[in-house]
Amino acid sequence: MPPLRRLPAVLARLAAFARERGVATVLASGLRWGWQWLRGHPRTGGSSGSFQWEGAALPYFVHPYHYTWLNERAVEVALAREILARHAGADVLEVGNVLSHYVSDPHSIVDKYEQAPGVLNLDVADLDLQREFDLVLAISTLEHVGLDEDVVDPAKPARAIRRLKAHLKPGGMLWVTHPVGYNCDLDDQIRSGEIEFTRLRALKREPTHNTWREVPLDQAWGTPYDRLLYTAHALVVGEYLAPQNQC
Repeated sequence: MPPLRRLPAVLARLAAFARERGVATVLASGLRWGWQWLRGHPRTGGSSGSFQWEGAALPYFVHPYHYTWLNERAVEVALAREILARHAGADVLEVGNVLSHYVSDPHSIVDKYEQAPGVLNLDVADLDLQREFDLVLAISTLEHVGLDEDVVDPAKPARAIRRLKAHLKPGGMLWVTHPVGYNCDLDDQIRSGEIEFTRLRALKREPTHNTWREVPLDQAWGTPYDRLLYTAHALVVGEYLAPQNQC
């Protein structure tokens, strides 16, 4: 949609948040976002910096598409690239067409809505590709399932995750990033263990800057999602390892 056609919706959203948070708070958030956009744009040539993950420093991922230096994509894509590097030459399925906008790494992609070459428009909750994968990954995608749809269904993400696990080869990995606070029902299901992962880890964002640090999981849960700027302030990274075949 052209920017001018989006303007009424953007102004309506700003007005609603101004009533909720106050005009001064919303104005300050907008000005800070604009300044950080200018200062961090890749054309400035500045250093992107790095964040700590499992004792190693990873550079933030900076890209003009969706302004990654301003949001969780800065760490999500950086981590996803590491996972892809560890699965070089493997059979990979991505749920949600995210990585193709940032990196050149051919793999299978399923996305219910986004139409693009090579993308299968299928509902992940009913997925049956008749094949298995070494790695299935989803970057800030599963929180939309059963929420940002015509029919709201809090149980649908769990069904989708079961379908993804069913597409793993023995010993394969399901790897997801989950923005805390966007889908509270899914937060609760992951936090309680109702949706099972082998390992969960977390990152948290500084309140006014896109600086992230690894934190204990309990420090991430309950962090609000910023719906004004569509930015997560905490991420949970989940890994599920499929059982190996037994002789």
